[in-house]
Amino acid sequence: MAHTTIRRTAVAALAATTLLVGVTACSDTDAADPAVELTVTGGPAFEGPDGVDTSKKTPDELAREQALAKVNDFYAVVGKLDGDAAAPIEQLDTVAGGPVLDSWRGDITLRRSQNVVGAGDVKVVDAKITDAGIPVGDDGKAISGPAWVHVRACTDISGMTWTKSDGSPAYDVNRPQFVLAQLTVRNADWPDANGWRVTSDAAGRYAPCDAP
Repeated sequence: MAHTTIRRTAVAALAATTLLVGVTACSDTDAADPAVELTVTGGPAFEGPDGVDTSKKTPDELAREQALAKVNDFYAVVGKLDGDAAAPIEQLDTVAGGPVLDSWRGDITLRRSQNVVGAGDVKVVDAKITDAGIPVGDDGKAISGPAWVHVRACTDISGMTWTKSDGSPAYDVNRPQFVLAQLTVRNADWPDANGWRVTSDAAGRYAPCDAP
């Protein structure tokens, strides 16, 4: 069956400008094309904004929304696992994969072994999709195949803290409030919406960004 993988930086048909999200990415983006800007307003939503018929959205539009929602899920799960040492570390497998999964699993496990307790979580204050590859058939319908989305996000990390057993902070108290995250979100089970995982974060440590 003939098919096409949609890979484009700007999608004219993307009508929903307000999405519910949270972040990082390998970059094989096309800098010559304008990026689709998506404003973050709350938690993840797979059903689309209220009053919007998701059945009329293209597979590309739905994939982008789902990937962005998974970023929010990712940060929420990380915050939960860092704040509750009894929470199963395996919960991370539902939101992360690849290098990001290995890195965060190791970090959280180390902090637990040192009795370092986290509080709060990271918030995405602004995000844009810079590139995507979504398998679709010649009829415009989704077909099976690996899908990916690159996300550039500005995150507010001020609400995420770590405290040592003696009450002292276990993080850099002079860190900036807003930090860049460049994420890749992949779905090996596309078009299953549950297949999305954050797999890489290419941004440098505490790389600054401008909040909207």
